[in-house]
Amino acid sequence: MSKPLATRIADLLHAAWIGATGRVSRTILASLGIALGVAAYVALSGIAASNQAALLARLDALGANLQVVAPGQDATGQPVPLPDYAPETIARQPAVERVGVFLTPPASAQVFKNELVPKTNGNALAVAVMRPGALKAVDVSFAQGRGIDAHNESLPVTVLGSEAAYRLGVNEPGDRILIDNEWYGVIGILDPVPQAQAINSSVIIGARWALDHYPDQTESIGAINQIYVRTTPGNAESLRRMIAHAANLAGGNVSVTASADLSQARNATNDSLTALGLMIGVIALAVGGMSIANMMIVTVMERRGEIGLRRALGATPGNIRLQFVAEAALLSAIGGFTGVVIGAGAAMSVAVGAGQPPALDWAGLPMAWGAAVLVGILAGLYPASRAARLTPTEALRGE
Repeated sequence: MSKPLATRIADLLHAAWIGATGRVSRTILASLGIALGVAAYVALSGIAASNQAALLARLDALGANLQVVAPGQDATGQPVPLPDYAPETIARQPAVERVGVFLTPPASAQVFKNELVPKTNGNALAVAVMRPGALKAVDVSFAQGRGIDAHNESLPVTVLGSEAAYRLGVNEPGDRILIDNEWYGVIGILDPVPQAQAINSSVIIGARWALDHYPDQTESIGAINQIYVRTTPGNAESLRRMIAHAANLAGGNVSVTASADLSQARNATNDSLTALGLMIGVIALAVGGMSIANMMIVTVMERRGEIGLRRALGATPGNIRLQFVAEAALLSAIGGFTGVVIGAGAAMSVAVGAGQPPALDWAGLPMAWGAAVLVGILAGLYPASRAARLTPTEALRGE
């Protein structure tokens, strides 16, 4: 009467455990090979992913996923105003993350440090009118102070771009400047904005204040001047077409500009680094598999007497083959787990030490362990087949 399958599997695992733990030094050396391979794969792929995340974030900060929507021109060269619904329809698109709206600035607005500056001394500073939250779409940061929001957009306050603050000699919030001969309080100074250079030389005021303070220009100021659109990374050309259609559903001309070169560079960088991570994994696992194969070949040579005795007692070649494959899988499982722990710790430590965002693929760690076990099984097939081909007489004579 045949034994149940569960019993045979249990016996097989028990035999593999005894074989693996019977020679501790050999087990440690064999597991060390696959552990180092898996650790190298996890650590290097984690470090590469952290570098990749930091580089892609830098490219995004430079404007790889920033689109600027502005009025287009008709066939006669006249501007085509953006409809009032444009920000809402753009924001509803699946690839859009944030939308920032800037209105048309007051005509011929002049900005000076104080009333002592001659009005003939131009400083090439532009006044920008923003709705609350517009700067979030550009992803700006503040060197000092804070921005314009729903609570202060109806007050005579301003936010200065980095270049504007330098030209006006404003070093901190709390100072005052003149816009069209009226005092405005400075509440914030921006860091340089590489992805939107126009903001660096802008003096920004709130939309509600501008509309209330220039009643004779309400219609022109209320028109949308620019919409900054932060999107998810993707094909710049397809995103441009999607945003242009959403900005004017009637089909009017819309100007949508983006850093296409940066977007292409981002996609190329992402693909290259991903391929590099896969190559690192294949090489590392191959090295670990060779270690398992070499150690199992040595094991077969050392245990010829055991193999001969088991064959003499009735073990079939299949039993011998399964025993050695199970031992190889067990060694790989031990080494793979150790390697995953070591590699994950190393990758996290390097990322934190370098000030980069940890980007370890936690969901992929079980897959790395499974790949290590599979490599161990494949590496153990040849030594196991070699052991299974030994006849009892050959094995015992060799011993």
